[in-house]
Amino acid sequence: MSVPTLSSYEQKARHDRLALLHGWREQIMTWLMMVTAIVLCFAPWIWGEGPDAAKDAHRNELAVGIVVLLVVLARFSRHAGPWSDWTVLAAGGWLVASPWILGLQKAETFDNAQQIINVAAGTVLIVLAVVSLTLGAALRKEERAGDTARGHRTTPTPSR
Repeated sequence: MSVPTLSSYEQKARHDRLALLHGWREQIMTWLMMVTAIVLCFAPWIWGEGPDAAKDAHRNELAVGIVVLLVVLARFSRHAGPWSDWTVLAAGGWLVASPWILGLQKAETFDNAQQIINVAAGTVLIVLAVVSLTLGAALRKEERAGDTARGHRTTPTPSR
């Protein structure tokens, strides 16, 4: 019984698909996460309110921004697995829920603009993490399909 092999055209097309998926996940998603984290860290100055307005909200945004920046640095330095996406997803979820959990909307200096920034940035982080998780799953599936088509036994590989 012979194992079907891929033609050179099929191998090149598969390689191109893998490179595209890898590039989207490792480069584009990571850069977008970094931009969102930087916006979080500097949100009071970007929106012209300075660091004295809504100090609790700013500390919360700064903490989430730093966590996401650390994850981004890990993603740039080596191929991060799904843990990085789950961390960003949790940070985004916290950012969306934090105004209500921390009761920041009752704070004396908290305004609706700060709440909108939290919810918008958190939603962006959630969407980026979900897209990155989806791309990572597609990448692993494509790699397994390629191993099977080449006749290799599929063994678990470290996730990227």
